Amino acid sequence: MSHIMLIGIQWSGKGTQARKILDNSDTYILFEMGTELRKFAQSGSPEGNEVKACIEAGLKAPTSAVVKMAENFLEINKTKKVILDGVIRSQEQNDSLESVFGDFIVIYLDLDVETAVARLAGRRIDPVTSETFPASFTGETNPKTGNKLITRTDDTPEAIRKRIAWSIADTLPLINTWREHGHTIYDIDASKSEDAIFEEVKKAIQK
Repeated sequence: MSHIMLIGIQWSGKGTQARKILDNSDTYILFEMGTELRKFAQSGSPEGNEVKACIEAGLKAPTSAVVKMAENFLEINKTKKVILDGVIRSQEQNDSLESVFGDFIVIYLDLDVETAVARLAGRRIDPVTSETFPASFTGETNPKTGNKLITRTDDTPEAIRKRIAWSIADTLPLINTWREHGHTIYDIDASKSEDAIFEEVKKAIQK
């Protein structure tokens, strides 16, 4: 059984499908870049202190520190397979991280831009954990944390399209790179319902 790389433009359902995998199997653990970087920043290691300084300064963490953090995560969780939710987002990152994660399948949640814009425009987030909630969610707080949900100031259609354009330009070309490197790619129509998508995800994982 391989690690799972989830990829797709914003609001294609990567986080939702990651949670469904976790809820239905104890084999996997989720690797969330932001969460793990914050944890690593508190580790007290030289690389952790470097990440902490970057976070406090609002700077991007150096690639060498990100690699060390990923290696540390895999060592701690070596009995688990890892779900990678959009962890590698550019060719530059892939050059450093692909070999760290090694054997993984790629699940590409394929969604058209206008559907993504419509979904994103109504979402809210937990300002502490960054967990996202769709427009269909009726509560005012995150049921897990009790934190009040907010709307991101940059969730305008124009800003959303810019972020999606970045994903299409920098992230989606990685699919061909991974295919060339021998990773199995599963292309799933992300315009379907969450449950219908998950049925296809399960089939991909079980192969």
